[in-house]
Amino acid sequence: MSFDKYKYQNIEDILKDIKSIKIQGATNVAIATFEGIKIYLQNIGSNLDSDIFEKAMSVGSKLAYARPNEPLAQNGLKFLNYFFKVKYHSPTDSNEIRQILISLCDEYLGMIRDSKEQIVQKNLSLFTDTHYAFTHCHSSTAERLIYEMAKGKEGFKVVCTETRPLFQGRITAANLLDKGLDTTLIADSAAETYIIGRAGFPVQSVFLGADEITIHGDFVNKVGSWGIGLASYYANIPVYVVTPLLKVNPASAYQSVEIEVRESDELWPEAPKGLKMFNPAFDFINKQFVAGFLTEFGLVKPEDVVRVLRENYGWVF
Repeated sequence: MSFDKYKYQNIEDILKDIKSIKIQGATNVAIATFEGIKIYLQNIGSNLDSDIFEKAMSVGSKLAYARPNEPLAQNGLKFLNYFFKVKYHSPTDSNEIRQILISLCDEYLGMIRDSKEQIVQKNLSLFTDTHYAFTHCHSSTAERLIYEMAKGKEGFKVVCTETRPLFQGRITAANLLDKGLDTTLIADSAAETYIIGRAGFPVQSVFLGADEITIHGDFVNKVGSWGIGLASYYANIPVYVVTPLLKVNPASAYQSVEIEVRESDELWPEAPKGLKMFNPAFDFINKQFVAGFLTEFGLVKPEDVVRVLRENYGWVF
């Protein structure tokens, strides 16, 4: 589901839909967070308190931290805090604060939008010889890159996993099929067999999205991604992570990444009573499996993540 800002009138509805994954994907959660802050600021009317900045940031924190593994939204709060204080020198007039925060929300949303365009523009030329692609789950930017990659190539093929238990891979498959690409959908459990060449067409490159990037160059993506990375590593097939560097989590320098565990009824709504189930939403994928991050600054090797981040988004730290 794409975030529809016109659907929402209050913060609690946005929060509920983030937690229930009706709003899904890092980009949509980030958009929901900053549109939510704007909704709060616009709804308070003339009732402007002196602590409007703190209250707006509290609303943002509630949304950005509703689920783990959402640094794109969480880094946006750092953006608001930093530029409110540095660029605007912490004004005290409540109405001015409201207008500045709305403007900064729009600026960050623009950064997200522009980063997705830049990812495609700055990395597309790397794949002129790629005719067989593999992807897992649903990344709108990876999907766009694959589509642009396929243009003008006779015989281009892409394979997508179904991505259980919520089947986000079907979104990718349907979108690529609608755009005219030769698209194959496989069960998640067939992914490794496909990658190592024992079924279907020979995969040349794997394209994954990311929900979170660590300081060390590892990343977090939909569960199943680690096995895909491992199979690709042993089959000597490059794995590219299609993502803006705005998803780097600086806290990963000193604490372990938390992996969200989702409700059991996503796996089996009518399961036998007493059955134990475990439903992790994400995998932690080692940097050794990563050929490169395809970012708004071009291809970034795992060992260069911190350097490029500091050069371009120093306010994240």
